[in-house]
Amino acid sequence: MKKFFFAIFAVIAFTLASCEKGIDIMSLDASQFDNTEFKCWKFTIKNAGIMNGTMYAWDTEYNIIRTLQTAYLTSGKKAVVSYEATSEEDPERCDAMNNW
Repeated sequence: MKKFFFAIFAVIAFTLASCEKGIDIMSLDASQFDNTEFKCWKFTIKNAGIMNGTMYAWDTEYNIIRTLQTAYLTSGKKAVVSYEATSEEDPERCDAMNNW
């Protein structure tokens, strides 16, 4: 019975994750975000054509927002984008999280 419930929870979690809406990246004013502190950022771009998937970058929040805004505009305003800071504190390990 436990396995059945875990299976149901897994399906629900997968369904919720696939309904990700992203953020309205163009409503963000990049100049209002930090451009000095570097962190490991996880960002996702979907429906953008050539640049799709989840990537990690050691950068400032300002630069991540500008990158996502460019991807959004380049895609003809069709891309769904999102980003979040990770807990990784090493630039090389951050870059190593990419599946190149």
